[in-house]
This record gives sequence, C-alpha cells and structure tokens, in this order.
Amino acid sequence: MNRPDRPERLEDDLRNALRRQQPPLGFEARLMARLAAEPQPPSVWARVWETASAWFQAPLFARAALAGALCLLVVCGVNYEHRQVQRVRGEAAKQQLLLALRVTGSSLREVQESLRQVSADYSNAQ
Repeated sequence: MNRPDRPERLEDDLRNALRRQQPPLGFEARLMARLAAEPQPPSVWARVWETASAWFQAPLFARAALAGALCLLVVCGVNYEHRQVQRVRGEAAKQQLLLALRVTGSSLREVQESLRQVSADYSNAQ
C-alpha cells in the first residue's frame, strides 16, 4: 500500500459511512406504531401519588416506625447543628481569651520593667 494514499482513503471511507441516507419506506409509520405500543413511564406526580397511597395503606406499626425514625433523624440533625454552633462559639471565645492573655502578659511585663527601673533608681539614689 502506498503511504500518501492512506489518509485520503480513510477520509473517503469516513465520508461514505457518515453520508446522510434516506430512511426506508414506512420507517416513520413503523416507529410511531412501535412508540404508541410501548407503555409510557408514569409521570412524577403519578409516582408521588402511588407512594402516598401506599403509605396510607401500610400497617399502622410501619407508619409509626417510619414517623419515629424521621423524628429521631430531625432531633439528631438539630442536635448536631447545635453542637457545631457551640464549637464555633467556643473556638471564638478561646481566641479572645488567648488575645486577652497576650495583652495582659505584655502589660504585666511593662509594669514589671517599670518597677525594676524605679527600684534601680531608688537604690542608686540612696
């Protein structure tokens, strides 16, 4: 095979394979008949209605168990959120306390240095 001829043959083969073709006679009618014969999937609202009606037909203990589980889930979620808020508040308070301790420490060092200076001046004066 000739090397320069290969890319052109490939392009021709692709062009022929992807060329638009007319569908066979009766294709549209067969397709539409087939689509009409297939059952349509239920709509979202139909599925919601089926679920709701199944819920009301379930035994009482199953409904009570599900309601209890949902309540427990809500309580756990609220508790988790409360703990997260408390943790964030605690971290903020910790940062404020550390800042206050740094400020107090530096103030105490300044006062201590002033007292040493006064003490040294007093000792030198006597």
